[in-house]
Amino acid sequence: MASAKQQPNIDQKKEVIAMPLVKVKEKYQVTIPTNIREKLALKVGDVLEADIEKDKIVLKPQLVVDKAQAWKRFQAILKEVHEKNKDMSDEEVMKDALEAVHEVRKLKRHAHGRR
Repeated sequence: MASAKQQPNIDQKKEVIAMPLVKVKEKYQVTIPTNIREKLALKVGDVLEADIEKDKIVLKPQLVVDKAQAWKRFQAILKEVHEKNKDMSDEEVMKDALEAVHEVRKLKRHAHGRR
């Protein structure tokens, strides 16, 4: 006698993952659900990059750096590197520093799926 294919029991519970819903409010504001905020360690005042990927809104946390502060820090690092490599010219140090910056940016773009 051929065995009948066993049908799934309708009463069996399927695991359902509920995605939190958010409502677009006045001035097009939305509240990011607590579990997402906590997972990304978001704080009030953080900056997010807003983008569209296919039919999805994507928010990516971004680090915003004051240009003047970044320039001062860069100069301090450059001075420190130069002091440790006194036999190198300023041009060589700058070239190495720029190559390192480009490499880090390339790695970050690759890690985020951008080219």
